[in-house]
Formats: sequence, structure tokens, C-alpha cells
Amino acid sequence: MDDLIAAMASLTGSSAAPEVLGGDRGDVVVVRVGDVVAKALPADTDVAALTQRLEIAAAHPELFVPPLKSVQFVDDRPVTVWPYGTPVSQADPDAAPWEESAALLARLHALPVQGPVAGAPERIVRAIRALPPELPHADVVLRAYEVLPPLDMNGRALIHGDWHLGQLVHLGSWRLIDVDDLGVGNPVWDLARPAALFAAGILPGDLWARFLNAYRETGGVALTTSEWDVLNIPAQAYVVQMAARALVTGLQAVEPLVEACRRIVTTHENGDRG
Repeated sequence: MDDLIAAMASLTGSSAAPEVLGGDRGDVVVVRVGDVVAKALPADTDVAALTQRLEIAAAHPELFVPPLKSVQFVDDRPVTVWPYGTPVSQADPDAAPWEESAALLARLHALPVQGPVAGAPERIVRAIRALPPELPHADVVLRAYEVLPPLDMNGRALIHGDWHLGQLVHLGSWRLIDVDDLGVGNPVWDLARPAALFAAGILPGDLWARFLNAYRETGGVALTTSEWDVLNIPAQAYVVQMAARALVTGLQAVEPLVEACRRIVTTHENGDRG
């Protein structure tokens, strides 16, 4: 790991001491060196798709932090290099840029539909596959996934593919980061994670309303009807994904997500998708 970090740091052109960001993220390593961030991805990453994603980010600096370089390599791992931006503070959720982030997503969803296939909802499938069935409460989470209808893989907009507040930094203005799942997909997936947090009782209703209203006011195309007509199943899928990740990593409170999974099971087994 030390050799990887040193090699990544050399790509930044900075002499500052490297700092690993994000804790244990499996086979993804993020290193900050001064005002530059390098991100090493798994060796099996689709480099052609990643290159397209960097090109989209570079073409829209009003929405994304633009990359500093094309895809680099350390050994057999692709590495992307970016300016460092200030992340959203975790100390005051009310002060988080809910409206700004919703407006960014609405503008992203209005861009020309071109690029690789977005990572959502494949990320949900991967989280379930990575969940050891012997973990406490895993049976509930796995059952909740089983009762969901097939997830919508159809693409009709350019979407972030893995959006949450951690995918936002301030660099002159608020901008999106982490383009690893950027691509063509259903824009509802970019709204489904905050919808899931609201439905699970984790995100307060006033913050959810601020986010949703700002998305609509900026012309967001995901919600062509009542929001829960389109968000219900994707939000349930993200509840399942977050519960699976929480069980594996311990980085998020498990109890409300497991309880929400129980409600999903009960709802679908009773024949009601609401």
C-alpha cells in the first residue's frame, strides 16, 4: 500500500505529504497531496468508459470538478487526478447545500444523452453480492432484495450514478465529484438515495422537501408525475443497498435500515408496492 500511495502522490506534482482520504474503501484508494487528489481504481475498471467520463466532466466544469489529467496508471491500476475541493460539512446537516446539489443534478439530467452506461443500479446488485449471508440481519436484507421487482436499467438521461452529499465539494462553487458511475441511465436513481434516507426516517422531511423542490424548480426531468410513483422502488432498492453496506462496513447506523428492509418485505409479501 505504501508503494501505491507514493506512486499516486508522484502523479500530483506536489511535494506535500500524502494523506489517504475516506478510510477503508476496499480496492479504491484516494490520496490527497496538497491541493491535488489522486484516485486509484480497481485493475478491472473499464478504462474506455472511464475516459469518456473524464471527458464529460472536463466539458462541463460548471457541474463537475474537472480532471487535471487523462487516465494515468500505477502498475495495472487506472488513476484519476483532480483538484481538491472542500467537502460538505457533516457537523450541520441543515446547512448542507441541498438546493445547490438538486440544481446541479437537474442541470446534469438536461445534458445531451451520451456516454457509457451509468453505474446505478448495478451498484445495488454488487452490494448484495458482497453481503456475507451469515452476518446478523443479512437474511432480512437479502430477503428485501429478493422481493423487489426488476430494477429499471433503461437509460434516458445523463446521470451521476452514485449521488449523495459526499459527492459534492466546494471549489469556487459547489460541484459534483466522483464520476466513476457517470453515464446514461434513469435520472430517478440520482434522487433515490436521499428518498431512501427520508423513507427510512434518517433524513428529516424538511431537508427532503428542500431538495425535491429545488430539483423541480430547476427543471429536473426525473419526476414527471407524483414523486413516489417513480421513486418508490428505486428508494427501496437503495435502502437495501445501504443496509447491506452498513452491515459489511459498520460505517452507517444499521438498525433503521434493517427495520426499513423488514417493512419492504412485509409490503411486497402483502402484495402492495407502496
